[in-house]
Amino acid sequence: MSLEVGFGELRVLVVEDDRASRMLTVALLEELGISEIKVAAEGEEGLRVLRGYAPDVIVCDMVMQPMDGVTFVKRVRTDTSSANPYVPIILVTGQADRNTVRIARDAGVNLLMAKPITLEALRKRMNVVLNERREFIMNRSYVGPDRRRQDVPIGGKRDRRRD
Repeated sequence: MSLEVGFGELRVLVVEDDRASRMLTVALLEELGISEIKVAAEGEEGLRVLRGYAPDVIVCDMVMQPMDGVTFVKRVRTDTSSANPYVPIILVTGQADRNTVRIARDAGVNLLMAKPITLEALRKRMNVVLNERREFIMNRSYVGPDRRRQDVPIGGKRDRRRD
């Protein structure tokens, strides 16, 4: 069981190209008690902000122009100039079908959140990414938090490598 995080000391970066959605996200974060919030109107701007700002969490939209959220996440995770490839990222999308979830997961997001976002949903997601940290994996094909949600052996065997 996780404890409610004290949000007052958190630093958050919001990357969202739609002005109304950006303002809503900022308002919800402020309602949670977060006062240090930086915003970026698109992915490239978000990467520039990250060069001089160390957020505890990034909330990013998935569908943006010219750089979409998936590309932004991949750049945060893999770019050699990335200040913090381990920062928790919540990706927000209006379309949370199975394929979208797979794409977001494979990009290295910590959580996917469906629009429209609510205060309670945002509170829960923030608590999860801050309290339930998963091991971070870096290899040639994937960079991000461990995608497995459960510690279940593959193929039903405890240590399949010995067999």
